[in-house]
Amino acid sequence: MKRLLVVAVLLCAVSASVLAQEAAVPAPAQPPADEGPRYTILTKLARGLGNIIMSPFEIPVTAHVVAADTDVFVGATMGSVAGAAATVERLGCGVMDVFTFLFPPYDRPLISYVIGKSPAGAAAINTFPREY
Repeated sequence: MKRLLVVAVLLCAVSASVLAQEAAVPAPAQPPADEGPRYTILTKLARGLGNIIMSPFEIPVTAHVVAADTDVFVGATMGSVAGAAATVERLGCGVMDVFTFLFPPYDRPLISYVIGKSPAGAAAINTFPREY
């Protein structure tokens, strides 16, 4: 009986130190499974350069989208004007991203639409009635 009591006390003493050591060491941080993409300085710089390079394509793409939704004359006139406005906006946002790529936030683009789907193009489509 005395031997059993000594073994139990030694077992508690050893296990207490092991448990105290495990409690003192924090668990390794693991990223959550639903974590999205990582945005860095290079993400913002690449987004800015992409906007600068793609800005001239706003004019023909917006003119084509407006022409497809209305008619060719409206697409060639109002679509080109709306595309020019979208070009200036995309170019300005690209230049702003390139100049400020060192400063956060990195995950919020200044332009939230794709090429050819600018609010100016949507306004050009909604301005003219479908009868023309």
